[in-house]
Amino acid sequence: MRVERKCGRFLLAAATVVGVVTGLPHAVADDWPSLQATSTTPVMDNRIAALWQVIPSSSGDASLQVRRECTASYVGDGFWLTAHHCVSQNPSMDGYLEQFDGQRAGIAGIYTLSDTDDVALIEVGPGIDADTFDVAQDPLDIGQQATLTGYGEIHDYASSATTTIVAHRGEIDFGSAVYTDLFEAQSATASRSCSGDSGAPVYIGSTIYAIHTGGGYNPSCVDGKDMLMWHTNIASRADWINSTIRMNAGLTAAEEHKAVTGLDAAPEGETVLGDVDQGTSSHPHGLLSSSRFSS
Repeated sequence: MRVERKCGRFLLAAATVVGVVTGLPHAVADDWPSLQATSTTPVMDNRIAALWQVIPSSSGDASLQVRRECTASYVGDGFWLTAHHCVSQNPSMDGYLEQFDGQRAGIAGIYTLSDTDDVALIEVGPGIDADTFDVAQDPLDIGQQATLTGYGEIHDYASSATTTIVAHRGEIDFGSAVYTDLFEAQSATASRSCSGDSGAPVYIGSTIYAIHTGGGYNPSCVDGKDMLMWHTNIASRADWINSTIRMNAGLTAAEEHKAVTGLDAAPEGETVLGDVDQGTSSHPHGLLSSSRFSS
């Protein structure tokens, strides 16, 4: 089994980046949207996990690859919150979530709200013992600061950045997708987002207020204060999150089987290959870096 870690250019889970990103204020050639925090200080938080997707072999044999895609946050009853663009390319994907301590749980099901809401819920099977985030009922205010913690593509651990909300955005065109109701933010310290942070929680204490959608293009995951980031508001989607969890709690036999299939693909000893081409990519996070719009 081969384990591949892929740094994306834009980090939109099912998107391919073509040309420049439009509709982003202040976005210039050296500040394209991308997703992972640049901090090298590991964060051990059992509410946060890395999302791994099973990639079927293209050669027709039975071998499988797994690729780390994004970050997810636990919101209770077996459900983890992530970004729509992390799963939109393959909403029936097999895979698993993995915590810092090595605990894993297979993906049993994926739920999305719409193509313009950058939120998704992942239901998993057993295997992870996690504390729970509360889902915010009220949005962050301009000037308010929160923590963003995600699994950046170049790191084997989660790390954090402090984000300051500077504006509310009704709609942003990321080129491959248009997402609505977001916070525009800036990195308050040198740590900023980069590839792999997509779907990461933006939180204060035990309450999650947003999930990370994207940030300034940062393929080398270098530090930068006052760099742009965009986070999807969770408060306006709280009713959907809570009702989806309530109506789908528990696993069917088919979901249990799917979770086992995803978990069985996890390597016993993870050997991560070098980063792949960072140009135009079909990587779900090719547009946004997963950890700070580096997805």
